Amino acid sequence: MIILATPASSGLPLTDPVYIFCVLLLMIGLAPLLSSKLRLPSLVVLILLGTLLGSNVLGILARDQQLQLLEKIGLLYIMLLAGMQMDLSNLKQLGTRALVFGLLTFAIPLSFGILSAKLLGYALMTGLLLGIMFSPHTLVSYPIVTRLGIVRREAIGVAVGGTVVTSILTLTGLSIVQAVASGNVGWQLWAKLLIALPALVMAAFWAVPHIGRWVIKPKSTALIPQFIFVLTCLFVISSITLLLGIDSIVGAFIAGLALNSSVSPTSPLMRQVEFVGNSIFIPCFLISVGVLCNPMVLVQHPENLGLAALVIVFAVGAKFLAAWIAGTVFKYSFAEVMTMLGLTMSRAALVLVVALYGMKTIIPDGTSPILSEGLFNAIIAYIIVTCLVGPMITDTFGKRMAQTTLLEEPVPSYQDAN
Repeated sequence: MIILATPASSGLPLTDPVYIFCVLLLMIGLAPLLSSKLRLPSLVVLILLGTLLGSNVLGILARDQQLQLLEKIGLLYIMLLAGMQMDLSNLKQLGTRALVFGLLTFAIPLSFGILSAKLLGYALMTGLLLGIMFSPHTLVSYPIVTRLGIVRREAIGVAVGGTVVTSILTLTGLSIVQAVASGNVGWQLWAKLLIALPALVMAAFWAVPHIGRWVIKPKSTALIPQFIFVLTCLFVISSITLLLGIDSIVGAFIAGLALNSSVSPTSPLMRQVEFVGNSIFIPCFLISVGVLCNPMVLVQHPENLGLAALVIVFAVGAKFLAAWIAGTVFKYSFAEVMTMLGLTMSRAALVLVVALYGMKTIIPDGTSPILSEGLFNAIIAYIIVTCLVGPMITDTFGKRMAQTTLLEEPVPSYQDAN
């Protein structure tokens, strides 16, 4: 019996997973060709394609549960690869510098957010939330440094490690704001961050390598069980961090670090892990970021252009200042500083989550939401700009880093057609 598609299943935006995956694969396949024609990184092309086909422009794709699932897996995959590919030969120095940079790239944007809110006449609670939205970043540009073969450079490791520090501080700050807004300030959060999370890190660093010795065999050709082990570590540790009330990207990075000593950067298993991520999950994440973007807000609300420009200047300027201070102290080259800026500039899902919370939550002892509609639209514009400009900066200055010192061969990926 032949079953015909119903009108609802063939309407727009697409809802049938077969149609959605068909469109996603077409975009992933076309991205390298378009990037070579437009002379743009494939990352940027994928984000632009997602924006064009998203519900805010052509309306072909919606950021529904199916796309959000692929987006989340892609984001976790980026953090997993970041941990697995990090050069831990000088862990003490790298850890200290990552901590310092993480504190800088959190505290400076937080201060700039509070200052900009004060200049615009917003309440202190709005300033705190705006500062929290200035601080976190998403490693949208990380596949570029993978392709360029510079992932084991110290500046890249510091930027990635600082991302985890910033994410933890951002989520802590958001939890405090939420507790103040609801009147429920408790000790549970501090117990999770100061006791439970360090215990998880120690357990993962002990258990994963020990189990890995039984599963991961360097000379074995049976890669499927080894690949499943890597994915299991990723999602088990990420799930535990979620249970602790901490974002799963922190768990993904912990999983990557725990697997670092068990999986050689040049092993067939590492190539398989990278191949799956670079072929499907990471491109889907980038497309979903594009779908999230809404360029129409600048057309529909042109009065917010000035507000959006101020938000973008303060947010990007704060990230540059953090990278510049770290680069000066650690004696990094200008190309390394700008590559760190490109990696830490882009904002995506976490900022949107915080912005949506601000739109829905009333200021304590007030009648208006923490974030006004105009400020919310400015945040959307800020997400769009940083997701497009960040990869371009990373690609430009990452190439300069690759030209100065090539520490490893570039990893093949879907972007090699550039």
